Amino acid sequence: MITQPAKRLVTYRFPFQLPGMDEPHAPGTFEVMVEEEQIDVVWAASRSSLTILLTYPGRIEAMPVSAGALEASILQDRHSAARADSPF
Repeated sequence: MITQPAKRLVTYRFPFQLPGMDEPHAPGTFEVMVEEEQIDVVWAASRSSLTILLTYPGRIEAMPVSAGALEASILQDRHSAARADSPF
């Protein structure tokens, strides 16, 4: 099976919490490692796995995350940003 790694940057403006995290993480820009693994079947198919690299004072933690959970947290952050930027 062939694995194709890629990187993606995600920026949070507000504290966020992904499934599996004990507490919210401080906002910032984080690297997400995406691996597309080709599945050995008759038709073309692949499976994705995502890992977000969380930074803490003095260390970096790699945490697996589903694409759905990551996208939901990004949308939540954008929604929070829109409310914070709104004059009403």
